[in-house]
Amino acid sequence: MGPCDRVEVPTAVRWHPEAIMKVGLIFDNQHRPETTGYYCRRALGRLVDLEHLLPHELDIIDPSIFDLFILIDDGLDYVIPDHCRPRAAWAIDTHMDLTRCIKRFGDADFLFAAQKNGAFDLQQRLGRPVEWLPLACDPEIHRPIAGELKGHDFVFVGHMVGHERLRLLDSLRKRYPSSWFGQALFDEMSRMYSRAHVGFNCSVADDLNMRLFEIPACRIPLLTNHIEGNGLEEIFEPERHILTFRTDNELYAQIERLLNDGALVQRLANASYEHVVQNHTYHHRMTRLLNSVTTTRTSVVARGKSHDYFEFDRPDVRSLIPLSAQRILDVGCAGGRLGQALKTERRCHITGIEANPEAAQMAATRLDHVICDSIESLPESSITQGSFDCIVLADVLEHLRNPLTVLRKCRRWLATDGSMVISVPNSRHHSVISGLIDGNWTYERAGLLDDDHVRCFTRRELEKLLYRAGFEIHDRVAIPGPGYETWAQSEKQGTVRVGNLSIAGLSPRDAEEFFIYQHLVRSQPHPPRNYGLTSIVIATFNQLWATRQCVDSILSRTDEEIELICVDNGSTDGTPGYLRSIPGAKVILNPDNRGFAPAVNQGLQIANGRQLLLLNNDCVVTTGWLGGLLEALHDDPSNGLVGPLSNNVSGEQQIPIMYPDLTSLDGFAWDLRSNRQLTETNRLVGFCLLFRRDVMDRIGLLDEQFEIGCFEDDDFCRRAQAAGYRAVIANHVFVHHFGSVTFRGSNADFAGIMAKNEQRYLSKWSSSSSQIQSDQNDHQRPLNPEELVNRYSVRQLNDGSQLLQRKHVRLSLCMIVRDNEDTIEACLESVYPWVDEIIVVDTGSRDRTQEICRRFGARMYEFTWCDDFSAARNVSLEPARGEWVFWMDSDDVISQEQGQRLRELAYGHHADGCLGYVAQVHCESSESGQMTVVDHVKVFRNLPGLRFEHRIHEQILPAIRRAGGAVAFTDLFVTHKGSIQTPEVRQRKIERDFRILALDLEAHPDHPFVLFNLGMTHEDVGNYAEAEKLLTRCLEASADGESHVRKTYSLLVNSLKGQGRLQSAVETANQALRKFPDDKELLFRRSILHLELNQLDLAARDMEQVIQESIDRTFQSLDQGITGHKAFHNL
Repeated sequence: MGPCDRVEVPTAVRWHPEAIMKVGLIFDNQHRPETTGYYCRRALGRLVDLEHLLPHELDIIDPSIFDLFILIDDGLDYVIPDHCRPRAAWAIDTHMDLTRCIKRFGDADFLFAAQKNGAFDLQQRLGRPVEWLPLACDPEIHRPIAGELKGHDFVFVGHMVGHERLRLLDSLRKRYPSSWFGQALFDEMSRMYSRAHVGFNCSVADDLNMRLFEIPACRIPLLTNHIEGNGLEEIFEPERHILTFRTDNELYAQIERLLNDGALVQRLANASYEHVVQNHTYHHRMTRLLNSVTTTRTSVVARGKSHDYFEFDRPDVRSLIPLSAQRILDVGCAGGRLGQALKTERRCHITGIEANPEAAQMAATRLDHVICDSIESLPESSITQGSFDCIVLADVLEHLRNPLTVLRKCRRWLATDGSMVISVPNSRHHSVISGLIDGNWTYERAGLLDDDHVRCFTRRELEKLLYRAGFEIHDRVAIPGPGYETWAQSEKQGTVRVGNLSIAGLSPRDAEEFFIYQHLVRSQPHPPRNYGLTSIVIATFNQLWATRQCVDSILSRTDEEIELICVDNGSTDGTPGYLRSIPGAKVILNPDNRGFAPAVNQGLQIANGRQLLLLNNDCVVTTGWLGGLLEALHDDPSNGLVGPLSNNVSGEQQIPIMYPDLTSLDGFAWDLRSNRQLTETNRLVGFCLLFRRDVMDRIGLLDEQFEIGCFEDDDFCRRAQAAGYRAVIANHVFVHHFGSVTFRGSNADFAGIMAKNEQRYLSKWSSSSSQIQSDQNDHQRPLNPEELVNRYSVRQLNDGSQLLQRKHVRLSLCMIVRDNEDTIEACLESVYPWVDEIIVVDTGSRDRTQEICRRFGARMYEFTWCDDFSAARNVSLEPARGEWVFWMDSDDVISQEQGQRLRELAYGHHADGCLGYVAQVHCESSESGQMTVVDHVKVFRNLPGLRFEHRIHEQILPAIRRAGGAVAFTDLFVTHKGSIQTPEVRQRKIERDFRILALDLEAHPDHPFVLFNLGMTHEDVGNYAEAEKLLTRCLEASADGESHVRKTYSLLVNSLKGQGRLQSAVETANQALRKFPDDKELLFRRSILHLELNQLDLAARDMEQVIQESIDRTFQSLDQGITGHKAFHNL
């Protein structure tokens, strides 16, 4: 093959008014995921070659690769470097702060404003054109949700700000109690709108906000205040698309129309839906913006590769090519720049392979020889073996369908001591992950998501690929990408922030990879070792799903020479047919279940391998598994048997795992390969057991007296060791084991078989009873009987057999944690047997908290702390699968008796309309034997609308009541142990509480529960005057039936007492007790006041009432000493 005919290559396309190829979209969504920029990014990603740029990346980008920058108003005021041009800007909040918008966006080359009056004002102030570009909807997010019942008259989704908005919402809430008002994002917003008959809007400053478009997109009528002079009627036609009101009377008149005229509701919903979807989406807005910038109506599409794509001499790659290399093959040589640069540096002969004819033609003018062909289709025979000292694949592997085949081909072309230099883009870079989190996988002309890429690589995947191709890495270079410097200079290098996701607890190596743009490696062929044939023997009995998964993993992850021998014990689920379909497999089909040892012996007797390997059919093998076991076996001539590490075996081979599911298994196993030490052991489990043929020839087959299974592997190991062979664990090999799958699918009495086989084993090896007892202990199962009963049930099958199956998930434990290693183990130990699943959201732990949680099988999720306990708790609810949710704090524990009650509660009968159960938290006091009892709704239905509220002292009860549900009181309780708090720790906690409460008050200035919490905190630290003001405001804003009112009066009484105003405190207590005459805390506090005023008869009367009278259960937080020894002492 020779050089291609020369063809013209187009010149690089740069930005000009007729062609926008690549756009940099600037906005920060790390604090507010729902920012307008998010929707713009989704729309622009379908129009142009797009890259989302965060503020901290603007100084380090190469502006020359962008044709246009677009800045979306995100409410923040970071600096935009002047090199980010040409730049368009979309100002959103001109109605909130026009001066800020002028400073922020006034220097943009193209300026747009979401408010019509804002566009006019900007134009007047700046003396330049400003285009009105209203907000819009995203029909893939803002959409009607099928199946949602219409449970609310009205729904308002948004911030509770603005006097007029708050006044109207308060009025609507009282008149129409079935309405819902609050905050919800994305799918949850659409779900809330879909449950409503009408969507309500009240603009803060006559702004055309997002609700005007999002409500119609959810196909419900929009009722909004009349917006004067800002373009509302240019977008919507009142009475056709929407309804408006100017006064309260008009508002209620329109409401009555909507609630009593179903035809009107349907007509408005359909008309407004069609109108916004066809005319007012972010796709429409971004198309209009681009067309305005280009001043044409030409559609904007991505072009082909530019000339520059093929013209880069790659100094980073050249630095890894050995100076001694003279015969160099550049695979995917493009225009030949890399080879040309090498020829100027040294004496060498460069051969290039390039599939693109135009690039190959250019390379032919620069290199010694160019082959115009695809590396994948190029026959291996076209190049003589051992022809090259170095082969370069710079950004090639990601373009190949079968990179492993190509690498093996190149290995044969490489000299024995030759080198392979490879570069690949890093698919773990934070920009790729961030886009994927947001649902984007937008290809580019060049870069990490080049539109020609068909493979993705991370550091680990590149290492595995090279290992399988027969290479060993000698040098590696990581090319930093955007964000690397910021990460390197940060104090928390083990934590990575990707969009709104925070990943903590990473090793420095793992964390760094999120900021690496490319991986470069230099590798050399690994000296081949010929271990010969290995025979893998698998015994099966039903459980086809497990067998198929096992065989698939063997065929896809095994590179050594093997023969597969399958022995089936009378399966009836299609297993025999599947086994016969496996190419090259030897298959023995027994008519009935002969047991494990007899079936394996059948397979061993027809095996031809130099090595023999027993493998359970419920295993999943990993990359390099067999090579690693063979290395260990042949490491020493005395090694006779080898086994891997695993997740579900007994004895020394079991290790803690960090992978949540099988998708992460292979990476977890690969990272263990750095520990190549072998551990000699007395016992290997037969789930995956490799041994030399001469072991079997010398000691014989498995002993078939061990019925069905169990102890035959112990016996085989002991016989091998008695014959002088060592048994070793390969600590660098990991095989996943589901465990006991065949037993679960059979009618076997596992416990009985275990007991019988144990006795046979003891009898056979009675001369070494002490060691046998040690081995026997290794057979302990990981779950105790209580846990087995709770998690599994036995189902009788039609054929008379029994199936052990996981029970339906009825009860989910949902928790949030942070640096709780001192308390979380005791917490989970106590609750683990009584719940069906554990979900833990970590808000930034730097200790062993996550590791401990995973040991108990918890599903772990990360959450970036934002001073909002409800937000964190609500994240823990999202993945819950149970019908009921139970929540606890990390320093709570539950006794066995209470745990049993909890489980009975979840699995018992529930009254109609009951959505939650009240349990007590027993808070232990530093005084021995004393505690405070606090009522909480600890168990509640797992329903989408039930979510916690308030940043701190979070509550689920308001959501239950809004949903029309009831709660029931129970005798269930957990014990709050609390963590040890020094004065410094307590002070930091108080400061944190005040900070969060201030944020809550800012968002909800007159909310009674917020006022209660802030007043309670001031009372707790002795700020009695401030506590009095806040608690008084709380009572003014509260209805008597609200759960916090009794406690508010008690705290107010104590705040007055703390200021020395005893008589005012008595009057307040009298007022409260007229409403709640049997409240024991109020009676106790009044008694103490009478005592201090020397009104002893009154004091005694109150204290006697505290002691003698029983009361109905209500929400309370009560010091138990008040009704016990403290009352008697004071009496």
